Amino acid sequence: MDNHYFPFTAIVGQELLKKALILNAINPSIGGVLIRGDKGTGKSTAVRSLRDVLPDRKMVEGCRFGCDPDGAEICMECRRKLEEQGSLPSRQVRMEVVDLPVSATEDMVVGSLDIKRALRDGIKALEPGILARANGNILYIDEVNLLDDYIVNVLLDAAAMGVNIIEREGISIQHPSRFILAGTMNPEEGDLRPQILDRFGLSVDVEAIKDPDERIEVIKRAMKFQEDPESFHSRFRRKQEELREKIIRARSLLEMVELDDETLGLIVEIAAALGIRTHRADIITARTARALAAFNGRRRVTGDDVMEAALLAMKHRLRQLPFQRQQELSQEIIEDIMNGEFEDDSEIDRERRLRRNLKIPDLKGSLQGQSSSTVTGRRGKYVRARENPEPSSVAVDATLRKAASAGTGTIEPEHLMEKVRIGKSRALYIIVLDTSSSMRLERKIKFAKTVSWLLLRDSYEKRNRIALIAFRGYEANLVVEPTSNLETVEEALEGLRSGGRTPLTPALRLAAEVASSSSDEACTAVVISDGRCNVFINSNLEEDMTMLETELRNLNLLFVNAEPEKRSLGILEDMASRFGSEIFYLDDILI
Repeated sequence: MDNHYFPFTAIVGQELLKKALILNAINPSIGGVLIRGDKGTGKSTAVRSLRDVLPDRKMVEGCRFGCDPDGAEICMECRRKLEEQGSLPSRQVRMEVVDLPVSATEDMVVGSLDIKRALRDGIKALEPGILARANGNILYIDEVNLLDDYIVNVLLDAAAMGVNIIEREGISIQHPSRFILAGTMNPEEGDLRPQILDRFGLSVDVEAIKDPDERIEVIKRAMKFQEDPESFHSRFRRKQEELREKIIRARSLLEMVELDDETLGLIVEIAAALGIRTHRADIITARTARALAAFNGRRRVTGDDVMEAALLAMKHRLRQLPFQRQQELSQEIIEDIMNGEFEDDSEIDRERRLRRNLKIPDLKGSLQGQSSSTVTGRRGKYVRARENPEPSSVAVDATLRKAASAGTGTIEPEHLMEKVRIGKSRALYIIVLDTSSSMRLERKIKFAKTVSWLLLRDSYEKRNRIALIAFRGYEANLVVEPTSNLETVEEALEGLRSGGRTPLTPALRLAAEVASSSSDEACTAVVISDGRCNVFINSNLEEDMTMLETELRNLNLLFVNAEPEKRSLGILEDMASRFGSEIFYLDDILI
């Protein structure tokens, strides 16, 4: 045991991450694992500690490229020795973690080549690079999203083929480069292009542990490891050895694991239902499912293996669009597909129409456009006044009347009234769409997308701009920034999938931020949700609403409830009342 690294089996939680690393250790042809998460969540610790549960490997004595004497690929030098001597001397070595620095150049990665020597001596002219050192080991790329795309492509090509090919001036030299690939990144520092994401075999999102007891255990183990690494390692020695033996058995069993046509059909069905276009997803899922079966000591792949493999291999391959973040893929969605109960969330009912009598009292939330005179904004005809302690334009007459009726003799902040103007200025629609798990029930998400698409088309016809906010899980995302490009928003809308919790108030806050950056337009936020909010900015809904009253003061709001009126929870109705907005029910506004 290497006491410098934290024991792999001592890591608390992060089961999906540990499983993905183990599966790549069983079958490196899976293509590695991309680990995404915030700093301090154990990404690097898990990768570096993996080596201690892996068995020793065979290596040709004196080989500069770490060739495996029993491997399918060996370098030219080893091949020459084999032809001359009939066998290759070898020794057992520990697997290592080879780090790739962010500043790595192409020569550092693939190796440098002396052309003159290459013509004379062949592979001896190659100065081995990181890919040579990584052969038979673990290649760890920290902050992979900060690497140059070309370098990442070279690495992933080598991982896929198991060979590093160097071509210069018509000369081609190659050596084996089979390794367990692990890349980590913090999504806040930028994401990878979809083409590169697809090249990673598996993907895992790592979050900080939320359970208080588990977090306490993390602290305890970290402190004990730092105080006495040797004693700490001894506590987990048996578990480490048991896991190592299980990996060895799985490697020997892997080639005997059967994957029948019916199971392959299930993999294809899942990929098709999720709209994944790359064949690599199917292939990697099949390899991962076989590795899972081998790890569990079975010779036949089961449906559970396929479900777990799909969760690891398909999430990062879901269709992504400009301004769109990683979509969520849950075990529940995969189970629905496997059981034939999956409803394609991207389907929009293009046969439906909006009712044309959606005229909102006091000009709030109406279907606005340049062809209409019902646009509220900072310009246009002064038609009425409304309360606002910080008005952008003071309605003097209304303010004086209010102060006089109060009988105070002075004008106080609460007496201030703001002018409401109407005109034919351009408007901005901000569609705030709930894509949480509850919206999947009874096809609510389908109708919600349909309404969004109809509003999008209506806005486009009137030459207005539109923005799309989707909220689910623990955050709201600006999927499409304000744009007049119909196709961009439509494509993003079709690609949205549902799942997770309902952060409604964070979505409203994001809508206010988008509106504040478009002060020259009349902004209307159309909030489409079933109102089952359970993720808040503060600690509860009331605190959030009190805070949002100020932020949403100058934003027109229109609520569309995805529930029938009789089944509504009343949350959206309370919000509409609080903000003086109108509320509709989904089935009532479509024909």
